[in-house]
Amino acid sequence: MIKVALIGIGTMGFVHFNAYKKLKNAKVIAVADIRTDMAQEKVADSDVKVYSSMDELLANESPDMVDICTPSHIHTELVIKALNEGKHVLCEKPMSIKSGPAADMVLAAEKSGRLYMTAQVVRFMSPYVYLKKIIDSKELGNPVRIEMRRISHIPEKSWEHWMKDTQKSGGTPIDLTIHDIDFIQYVFGEPKDVSAVYRKLKDENDHITSVLIYDGFTVTANAGWFHCDIPFRAEFLAMFENGYVEYKDDIITKNGEPVNIEKGSVVEDDDFNATGSDGYTEEIAYFIDCIEKNKKPSLVTPESSQKSVKLIERILEKAIII
Repeated sequence: MIKVALIGIGTMGFVHFNAYKKLKNAKVIAVADIRTDMAQEKVADSDVKVYSSMDELLANESPDMVDICTPSHIHTELVIKALNEGKHVLCEKPMSIKSGPAADMVLAAEKSGRLYMTAQVVRFMSPYVYLKKIIDSKELGNPVRIEMRRISHIPEKSWEHWMKDTQKSGGTPIDLTIHDIDFIQYVFGEPKDVSAVYRKLKDENDHITSVLIYDGFTVTANAGWFHCDIPFRAEFLAMFENGYVEYKDDIITKNGEPVNIEKGSVVEDDDFNATGSDGYTEEIAYFIDCIEKNKKPSLVTPESSQKSVKLIERILEKAIII
């Protein structure tokens, strides 16, 4: 049984907390959050202990791994500290809001001899796993154009509104569109060229449209927070030489026909067995499996996560700011 310390139990931390309940080989033994009263309410009547900081937790508990779900701007500090304490570390995306600190995290993982993985959940989600299989198999020929979209209302519930502070969250480029940029980089590698139009956070709106140019095709990634009551949605339309795949309204279609796949992703990595659950549970189950087998994660390497942050920076350097 892998003993887990969860650092941060806000919105995403609570998603992770509930994901561990679905796993038989991992258990959250302690939670650290500056909002201890809120944390106590979320762990409810379980035997999970609550601390006000990671330092306090590690001084009193001996977890095998640390799962970091804090505001993005402190990921680097906490990841490096946990690795130096000899813990395996899973960290919510983005790896860091800058590529320089992300590179420091890669180095810290190498020096520590512990396992590190960024929770790039899209790589584990059914629609995107299916799209990657279509691309890799060339079942529909080569890609011609791929359009990805990820939008929601402006985040209002983050602690002290840190999400709306671009110095802490990075805004939509590093917090939201990085999901799709990471997937694109994971599947296709570094693009030949990039361009973008970015409306920085103002009037409670923040959105970016990125264009990534590859040999023979382009990928467009649209992402935005909008000051209106619009529900979160993530979609894509992938056009190939001999057909198309679309993901919209939680339905995947190939050439207009619904595709029946498992609710969870079916990832392929040596002898890892997918749980058939949701993407968040999948990514955690995969990392736990790596710990148990003392095997470096290959589906999400530290280097690939750092490359995704660096690609966002490359896009922003070329972006037209409006």
